[in-house]
Amino acid sequence: ADSQRRTMTRPVRSVPCAPVTSRYMDDLRKIRPAARLFLFGSAWMGAALAVPWALLQLYLDRLGYAKAQIGVMQSAEAWGHVLIAAPGALLLARWRTPPLLVLASLGSAIALAVLPWLPTLGAMQACKVAIGACWWLHYVAIAPFLHRHSGAEERSTLFGLAEAVHTGAMVVGFFVCGRLAEFLAEKLDDPVRGLAIVLSASGALALVSVPFYAAIREESPPVERDVKILDTWIANRGLLLRFLVPQAVVALGAGLVIPFLGLYFQDRFQRGPTAIGDLNAAWQLLATLAFLVSPLLVRRLGFVRSMVAVELASIPFFLVLAFTTSYPVAVGAFLLRGALMNSASPILKTFMMEASPAGTREAQVVLNSAAWGVAWIVGPWVGGRILDATGNDYAILMCATVVLYAGASIATYVLLGPLDPRVRGRIQGEPEVVRATPGEVE
Repeated sequence: ADSQRRTMTRPVRSVPCAPVTSRYMDDLRKIRPAARLFLFGSAWMGAALAVPWALLQLYLDRLGYAKAQIGVMQSAEAWGHVLIAAPGALLLARWRTPPLLVLASLGSAIALAVLPWLPTLGAMQACKVAIGACWWLHYVAIAPFLHRHSGAEERSTLFGLAEAVHTGAMVVGFFVCGRLAEFLAEKLDDPVRGLAIVLSASGALALVSVPFYAAIREESPPVERDVKILDTWIANRGLLLRFLVPQAVVALGAGLVIPFLGLYFQDRFQRGPTAIGDLNAAWQLLATLAFLVSPLLVRRLGFVRSMVAVELASIPFFLVLAFTTSYPVAVGAFLLRGALMNSASPILKTFMMEASPAGTREAQVVLNSAAWGVAWIVGPWVGGRILDATGNDYAILMCATVVLYAGASIATYVLLGPLDPRVRGRIQGEPEVVRATPGEVE
């Protein structure tokens, strides 16, 4: 009995960490060369994306545009997402991915370089549509590509790492771009021109990703030629809709608020480009850490419970942002909200690829991205008009987003639970997944 008691009270603080660390390092060693090259290219694309994300709304505000016009401008990129959705799904299924990644990077580089120098709002909107189409073609290629170029053991770690690399590069972009814009504004004695130069320079970052993507070797397209893609999509339409509905609700809530968070800190707390760039860098850094631990969350809770948990946990921080007048409190809520909500992204992508048969994976990603595109067309348009009509009352937007996020969490559990073994036993009516084989649809 004394021996058993001594065994039970022996310190075990370091024991659980060793298997976790060893497993993670084993997963990293298994990452294949094609996936590694993709990670390098994605890092540069992430840095390029950070600059207009942080500075474009400030640039337009200094040009004298109203919040409604800025909202329309922000939604222009979403039009690119929607327009590329259907053709993008077919391209990603029928063509090799590396040439498409090269084209997306080149298109993004050119459009970003010319964006701030265009003479009218309409011309800038058209350019943003092109940026949206190029960027979204790159973005929706990530999950199917990594699924093909990874094994089952390291896949969840690779998906989390891919998001972490991307957002880590955005951290650097956010941190540098605000400071560079203020430095140029002081040197040139022209804040607008300083912002324009930094926005234009982001195109060079996208260009650096091209050689990495060009070096990827992929011998054949993702889906064999004799697979009937449209028939496969129709046969699995129920599965596609199960993933589509909750993401559409989340996207609508995000579209109402996220495009205006930089202006929120400017209007409520009188913060400039450097502070806003730093805030974006900080929450992306926290999101990067969250991406790296997301595989551990999945192993403990499963896919669906993990997504629901982080969605619900983010809601209190949105309420804090809505009503606080304390800058430090708002910063804390902003950082934690961003880290929590974005940590669901690699979980969703991994689950989506695991639950979908060949021939539908590209459609899954593109349909979900199209839902985000539509929501970000409607959301910024509505949000901008609400801000103009209410004298910049951000609380209304954030409370609406809270309601939508809560609804999305319920939809996620009800619709996707039957696909997750951790939840399936508690939900009746497991959906049928039709597996496609070359030449026929079963």
